[in-house]
Order: sequence, then C-alpha cells, then structure tokens
Amino acid sequence: MLNQKIKDNWKWILIPIIIVSELLIDDFIMPHIYKTIFNLMSFNIVDHFYLYLNIYKIVSILVICLLNYWIINQKIFFKPSETKVGWLVFLVICFTIVMVSITKKNFWIALDVGAIAALPEELMFRGIILAFVLRLMTKKSTSQFRVASGLIIAALIFGAFHYINLTSQSFGFTSLQVINAAALGMLLGAVYIKSGTIIVPMALHFIYDFLVTLVKGMPTTNYTSVQFSQWIGLSVYVIIYSVISLLIINYKPSNNKILPKLKNQ
Repeated sequence: MLNQKIKDNWKWILIPIIIVSELLIDDFIMPHIYKTIFNLMSFNIVDHFYLYLNIYKIVSILVICLLNYWIINQKIFFKPSETKVGWLVFLVICFTIVMVSITKKNFWIALDVGAIAALPEELMFRGIILAFVLRLMTKKSTSQFRVASGLIIAALIFGAFHYINLTSQSFGFTSLQVINAAALGMLLGAVYIKSGTIIVPMALHFIYDFLVTLVKGMPTTNYTSVQFSQWIGLSVYVIIYSVISLLIINYKPSNNKILPKLKNQ
C-alpha cells in the first residue's frame, strides 16, 4: 500500500494520484473496454445508454475501492457511532419523499440518477478524500480551524472534479456547476463529520440529485451562456451552504463523530 511507503510530509500527493488514477481508468481505459464488449454483443451504446451508465458507475465503485486499498487505504465508516434520533428522522424523511414521488413522470430515472451519483461520489470524496484530508490536518490538533480547513479543501477538490463535464458543457455552465458542487460538498462533508457515518451524506446527496432529476429530467449537454442572474443565485446558495456547514461542525465540536474514528484508525 502506497500510503505506508510515503513519509508524512509527502502524503498530500496521494490525493491527486488517486483522483488522476480514477479518471484514467474510468474515463479513458474502461470506455474502450465497454465499447469492445458492446460491439461483440451487437449492442448500440446510444440505444442502451442507461444500461451503459449503470455499468459504468458500478465499475467506478469497484475501481474507487481498489484504488483506495492500493493508494490511500482510508477506512470508510458506515456504522454510526451511536443511534441519533435526528439522523434517523432525516433518513425516514428521505425515504418518504421517494415513496410519495413514485407516480411522478421521471421517478425511475430520478431514482437511478440519485443512486449512481451518490454512491461513487460519496465513497470517493467524503469517505476517502475528506477523511484522508482530515487525518492529515488534525494529526497535531483537532482545532475547529483545522477541521473547517480540511472540510473546505475537500469541498474544493470535489467541485474542481466536475470540470470533467467540459466535454459536454460550456466553460461558463461547467464553472457554475463546479462552484455549486463545491458548496454542496461542504454541506455533505459537514454531515459526515458530524454523523460519523457515510450513510447520511449518501442519503443527502441521493435526495438532492433525485429531486433535481425528478423536476428537470435527465441532465443533457448544455452549451448555453450563463446569465448574470444565475451567478447571483449561485452566490446566495454558496453563502447559505457554507454558513450551514460551518454551523454544523462548530456546534458542539466535541460531537463531531468522525474525528475520533479517524484518530483510532
């Protein structure tokens, strides 16, 4: 495992290594393999796009887990430190939202998009990268400043990762998405820090993408220019997400359940 062979001062380099490795395998190597297999089976990828998308995401989860084992070896925490009524209520609300939406036009697409977006991205960016950043940042001290800095760094990495969408979107629209993703990443990271279980940010990420897709349908390519009003609206969202995130991790910081788990790993 690469993590064990590198000195502490150099361990930050493992983050770009795992991200670049994941991109190379998922976006350059595997598509050629998929294309070959689909051609042998006489399947047209366009006609079987949803099948292709789900296979891509399932393989992506396996790739992320293997790369984590070989490079960072970061434990992903599923089991809650203790049963909290608030988190259970939140999960019940998410389940209820899904059930009452079952008759909606885009329900099945939204269900699929929510799941295939939340699972690999939360494993990668909260379960592995945020946790690893926090391990490095809080090795000497678990001060609120260091925890908040780790949260922001991981959120910015998550946001910047969305620039891979430039292949199907304009730079302006992708930048809008990048900033929104970074702000959302702060919120998702904050609930992981506070809850100590990856299940909560997974549920939040799922319900976010589920509701967006339920209303708007399947995302499409977008090369339209971004309006000034959209930047204003985004600025408001960023402020709201950021304030809520910082309040979550700074309210009773001793209850940030992920920190003792990382320390004992």
